[in-house]
Amino acid sequence: MACHRSRSLPVHRYVLARAKGVCEGCRCEAPFQTQQMTPYLEPHHTIRLADDGPDHPSSVIALCPSCHRRVHYSHDGEAYNARLIKKLEKLEQS
Repeated sequence: MACHRSRSLPVHRYVLARAKGVCEGCRCEAPFQTQQMTPYLEPHHTIRLADDGPDHPSSVIALCPSCHRRVHYSHDGEAYNARLIKKLEKLEQS
């Protein structure tokens, strides 16, 4: 049985602020605004917390729902996630 690890709200907020309303995967604008009028993006852990991945901005990327589903459900999800890890390295250097 997988162990549940809580996610850090400050990391969640930082990642969404870093994205500035743009998916860090496909570079398209967030598909809609939330009820709070903020761009809707989903933080994605490139190394799952269940696999002892860190809850740290260097391993969390903001994705639109389509890119997030691609990582988890597409035939190329693993390869796409590897590309996202490389993108994250560049994002966190700037």
